Amino acid sequence: MRKVDLLDELRSEIGVVSDKCADQVNDLYQFVCESLQKKVPGYQWVSIYLVQDYAFVLRHDEGERLLPQRIPFGEGLISVAAARGSMVRERLSGRVEVYMPFYRGHHLIGVLVVISKRANVIDEEDVSLFMELASLFETKVEKYNS
Repeated sequence: MRKVDLLDELRSEIGVVSDKCADQVNDLYQFVCESLQKKVPGYQWVSIYLVQDYAFVLRHDEGERLLPQRIPFGEGLISVAAARGSMVRERLSGRVEVYMPFYRGHHLIGVLVVISKRANVIDEEDVSLFMELASLFETKVEKYNS
């Protein structure tokens, strides 16, 4: 299966689950982590960190854990993404790390983290999917808190 088709299939599956998880955003987070890591060859680790007590705290993950459970504000690329308010993609030690923050209004809620096994795994199609997921999370958090 071509990668574009695989990512489209994932979009569809995540959309269906999103509709079923009306006010259970945590179920959606878990499904996204599991689906991305298991279905996309090359994703080594997929996780969602949420903001809590001046730190990013791991809420859900799938794959080989590569970052600590708790990351204090100001440390690591996760904080860079949060401070910039946009995606950060870095090539480190032969792999690519992507950090995609998501918000409720102007308040940071969390960060989707995807780390690949190799440097050439994550391309613009993947980044587009990650941006869509961040937008979906923002929408779900807004509905849940309304």
